[in-house]
Amino acid sequence: MGLLQRKATGAGLDASWDVSGLARFCDPVPPVAFVQALLRAGFSPGGYRDRYADLRALDWGPAEATLHYLSHGLAERRTAGAAVDASGLLALADLPLGDTGFRARLLGGLALDLFEGAAPPYAPLLRERWDLVRALAQRGARAFVVAGDSHSGHFRVTDAREGAWLLPVPLLCTGGSAAGLANGASRSGYGAMLKEAFATLAGLPGGGEVPVLVQFGQVDIEFVHHFRRVRDGAVMLDLAAYRAFCAETVTRYGGYLAGAFPPRRRSRVFLVSVFPPVLSETAWREGYVNEDISRREGEEALAALSAGIRRLHVANLRQRTAIHLHFNALLQAEAARLGFGFVDAASPFLGEDGLADPSYSPPEAAGREHHLDSRRTHGAASALLWRCLDTRAPAPRPGLLAALRGLLGGR
Repeated sequence: MGLLQRKATGAGLDASWDVSGLARFCDPVPPVAFVQALLRAGFSPGGYRDRYADLRALDWGPAEATLHYLSHGLAERRTAGAAVDASGLLALADLPLGDTGFRARLLGGLALDLFEGAAPPYAPLLRERWDLVRALAQRGARAFVVAGDSHSGHFRVTDAREGAWLLPVPLLCTGGSAAGLANGASRSGYGAMLKEAFATLAGLPGGGEVPVLVQFGQVDIEFVHHFRRVRDGAVMLDLAAYRAFCAETVTRYGGYLAGAFPPRRRSRVFLVSVFPPVLSETAWREGYVNEDISRREGEEALAALSAGIRRLHVANLRQRTAIHLHFNALLQAEAARLGFGFVDAASPFLGEDGLADPSYSPPEAAGREHHLDSRRTHGAASALLWRCLDTRAPAPRPGLLAALRGLLGGR
């Protein structure tokens, strides 16, 4: 047994550990102390290995799995699957690692699991974990809150810059609609729950200065409008009615947000646009109904809804993209009117033809997935997040309106 292996065993690590390959990551901290802190923070070598089929097949031991995570997993944005221990994570953050860039990537990667599996209501969760968020902020974390439907998951990312790292606090409202937030009788109760969470955040130490991103609307445009058409028997496509629906939705959404955030808070609240659509026309012709709706509806209701969608004349991809950008332009104007910041999350994902760049659509889904490919959106999402963190209310980018004019032939 080598010297480092004997030290590892003496420190309570399994005798199979060989920590010699880890020295380049933790210098000048001794590898054994670094490994102990990593494990205490909640990292599980076996859990990380078994989380991914390609790694599970290799049947690695703990040292090999840990080395892979540090050497490749972080760069590949693989989730550690850590059961985060607050005191352990802070102890790891306090180690004087020489490579500050690596330190930031490591802490960001582990802290992503801090809110893994979090579910509403979120106010108690914020109160419970806020001291840890603040302590991590003192150690380089740049915390932000992101509230939204499932598409907002594209902003549940970390990234490192000059020793600092992104720490998302996600308030996920799967299937939530922008207009529905203002409905006090909604089945989800998302509106009341988020309002309580936002008020709780404002009352926590430093909470009023933490940027909040809010992203709703995609569910309304892509599903609620079509479900209403099925309900009302409006089979023929009416783009004017579609645009009127967008205006109604933005008005209700803006009214809800104005009630949730007092004017003094709004410079740190950013309304995030919807993404460009990627669902194919084939998917709509087949009566596409998303998974969240499937979970909420019975089989009979689901079958009737899908059949109703198949009868609709649905806008083609170019028309739907124009509608999405129209919604975003309305949202941008509403944000400016009310004093909120605005984030154009559509333009970065458009190709030269004005439609969603095909590289952002999951290839294996063959057009039957309404989310962008999260494996590809990290870079653009991180850039948008840093812009929000660096400014109080970013100036609107011209790309959104230019893209809309391009789709409408310059009109």
